[in-house]
Amino acid sequence: MTSIPDPIQADGADHGDAVKTVAPPCRQDVRRGWIVHSATALGAVCGMLGIISVIDNAPKAALLWLIAAQVLDGLDGPVARAWNVQTSVPRIDGYILDLVIDYVTCAVVPILFMYKFHMLPEHTSLTMGAFLLFSSALWFSRTDMMTADHWFNGFPSVWNLAIPTMYLVQGVDPTSRNQWINLGVLLILALSQLTNLKFVHPVQVRKFRVMTLSFFVAWMAAMLWLTILLPHDVSLIPRLILIIPGLYQLGLMVWRTFIAEQTDGPAAQRVLLNP
Repeated sequence: MTSIPDPIQADGADHGDAVKTVAPPCRQDVRRGWIVHSATALGAVCGMLGIISVIDNAPKAALLWLIAAQVLDGLDGPVARAWNVQTSVPRIDGYILDLVIDYVTCAVVPILFMYKFHMLPEHTSLTMGAFLLFSSALWFSRTDMMTADHWFNGFPSVWNLAIPTMYLVQGVDPTSRNQWINLGVLLILALSQLTNLKFVHPVQVRKFRVMTLSFFVAWMAAMLWLTILLPHDVSLIPRLILIIPGLYQLGLMVWRTFIAEQTDGPAAQRVLLNP
């Protein structure tokens, strides 16, 4: 394996001093890096197909594309860290790539879905959709997006989970009461995006990781199951399976924000809302 000399040497170094070298990544590492980045970028394709499905009045297809994008998003991060793709393909910033894809699949597509399929009271969908996109753009720009122990500050714009859950639980024809409930819940979540309420990252937070991942997998499985059954109505039990993981996440938010000290990493401290 060849090495590349470091052009920067200490002032006054003798000619015979050793030159620092940096070993380039091997071909296998580069190939792995491009595979991971390509898998991440496929999320944009899922987003495009999701938008087309919404335009074509096909909620089932749109939800399936959102689920596919979420599966890609859930797998690429751990694989990228395991293969250290930041070093093997340094010209691609995986963090920025992930943010770009997430804004499309986690915000744009589900918010269009909400608007198209009349999930909010009449004459509120356009205004609320614009506000959700606005608040999400601000959240994705936060420099303090995550804490030292890997919890999200503020609701992490996972509208691709919140909006499909509401749709699947309420059925394809939500009542006027359900529409007002949706409006209230979405408004609260949107307003929380610029707070320091702590929301769990299902993979990176070590505390309760096994339980959190189990609930997350159950959430995705229930979402897939109910999507496949569309447009047929379902019984109470599948709906509860879909709701409970979301309630678990809210419970963790309350615990981490107001009760627990920092759970991972250095400088443990209680982190409350900004005044």
